[in-house]
Amino acid sequence: MADAQISIGQKAIQKSVEVTINSEGEVHVKHIVRSSGLPTSLELIDGTVSNVSVTNEEGGKLLLSITGDDRMVLVQPSNDDSIIEYDLEHVLIQTNGVWTWSFRYLETTHFYFPNEANLIFVNKRPIYLDEKKEFHVMDAKWF
Repeated sequence: MADAQISIGQKAIQKSVEVTINSEGEVHVKHIVRSSGLPTSLELIDGTVSNVSVTNEEGGKLLLSITGDDRMVLVQPSNDDSIIEYDLEHVLIQTNGVWTWSFRYLETTHFYFPNEANLIFVNKRPIYLDEKKEFHVMDAKWF
């Protein structure tokens, strides 16, 4: 039997995806999803997901439904944009003082790095970070 992926609701339309990495290597993710009159499904970034929350723009908590394998969140209908936040563990691997992450997420993603970070490599190419310590990618796939 072939592998099947079940989708509940329409695919969520994302306004933004932000990945923040702190100096301890902790990863926090924030998705902003457009309002919808129907339930939508949001695929999460691969990794060990914890501390999931769904709020509206004013910070009010919304009903949370997550699949058993922590790969998808069901976003309930809302007149406001929804904000889905969570922590990711076991995605950054440190080898010889360098963090690596085999990252793949097919949405425009904004990365924010700690002040100590001056250089990152994307697909083995060096990228020098400016004072903002951020990097934006479209349809990201890194190795």
